[in-house]
Amino acid sequence: MKVTAAVVNGEKRDFELEEIELDAPKDNEVLIKLVATGICHTDVAGQDGLTTPMPVVLGHEGTGIVEQVGAAVSSVQPGDKVILSFSYCGKCRNCLEGHPGMCEKFNDLNFAGPNFDGTHRMHKDRHDLSLFFGQSSFATYTVVDEHNIV
Repeated sequence: MKVTAAVVNGEKRDFELEEIELDAPKDNEVLIKLVATGICHTDVAGQDGLTTPMPVVLGHEGTGIVEQVGAAVSSVQPGDKVILSFSYCGKCRNCLEGHPGMCEKFNDLNFAGPNFDGTHRMHKDRHDLSLFFGQSSFATYTVVDEHNIV
């Protein structure tokens, strides 16, 4: 589907509102209509090129409404209001002991650019856009892993 996102196309460049393509959610993912998001210094660091490969859709303090769920999603349903959080694997020792903020894959899942499964859901002119904190909430819609939802 076509959505609007604030894209950063290079280090220290301005945000540009662009129409991008957003893929449908996979089995463990959720399509969210974003209604609000915050901005913090981590987004500015991302804009400066210090965290995530470019081009990127930043934003990591999103809230929204569930629009669609993948076949394996059981924690939410369409219409639920949710807060988006960071991504974590759910399988490493730290996650299993109840410390997902110390996930052994935290940096890969939140700053490396791809989604949880290593692919991308956001594209511009057939080029992948990096995901930020597993959510990229500077957009009208996003697709997140079920782990990202509170």
